[in-house]
Amino acid sequence: MTLIEQLNIRGTRLTEEGYEAEMILGEFHAQPLGLVNGGTILAFAEITAGQASNLLGKGSYYAVGQTINGHHLKKKKAEGNLYAVGELLHKGKRNHVWNIRIIDEKRKLISNITVVNAIVMAEGD
Repeated sequence: MTLIEQLNIRGTRLTEEGYEAEMILGEFHAQPLGLVNGGTILAFAEITAGQASNLLGKGSYYAVGQTINGHHLKKKKAEGNLYAVGELLHKGKRNHVWNIRIIDEKRKLISNITVVNAIVMAEGD
């Protein structure tokens, strides 16, 4: 089982502005107080930013996480859904920079995260 499957991340899809994805929450995502673990949110952002960069590359390159910086702004119980809304700030040959807003079902901002992906060319290119 992959981390994507374990975290229950669904449907990373490109939009005109960037990308959107969903994570269905459960007990697995909770820290001892029953809130979503901050590391879960960081993993959600890094995974989905990488998936979005890979979708943009259409197999010509692959993204690997280089840097992540997050700010957790509001608590969220480990139930319901979280959504990642990513905006591509920089699309270079060597890296992509994403700003990801993690929001809840009411569109309230839970965390704001920046992910930098290193771009690795596919074999044979």
